[in-house]
Amino acid sequence: MTRLLPDAGYVVRTAWLYGAHGPNFVATMLRLAGERERLDVVNDQRGQPTWSYRLAEQLVVLTGAALAGHAAPGIYHGTASGETTWYGLARAVFGLRGLDPDRIRPTASDGYRRPAPRPAYSVLGHGRWGAANLRPLADWRSALAEALATGRTC
Repeated sequence: MTRLLPDAGYVVRTAWLYGAHGPNFVATMLRLAGERERLDVVNDQRGQPTWSYRLAEQLVVLTGAALAGHAAPGIYHGTASGETTWYGLARAVFGLRGLDPDRIRPTASDGYRRPAPRPAYSVLGHGRWGAANLRPLADWRSALAEALATGRTC
């Protein structure tokens, strides 16, 4: 079966997920906003914050296109458009919640011990969506604003 995957399977890679369930960076920032006056957040790792709700919708669209024969098998990147750092994301969360973004201070990732090293640049391309005549996920900023406004996160 795994030999067939490149010709018949679909893989959707994602990263920097946040949503209504489970621990995630957005929820952590909101919790820490009530516990600390200042937060140090890494500013040397870039990625694409991705709302799990919008990713789920995108998976439904991809499934429909695949069943209709309009989306070729392969690897799709299910991440929001645009890019930022964890620091940029934290400032956006604070700003959207009416909190002072200047409470967030930039720092380097080498000051934080992690079980596994994190890439400095984990931005994924969205070319496969266009090849299937499907739109990639919207910009991370608009998704974050909608997620926080609707209460479908954290």
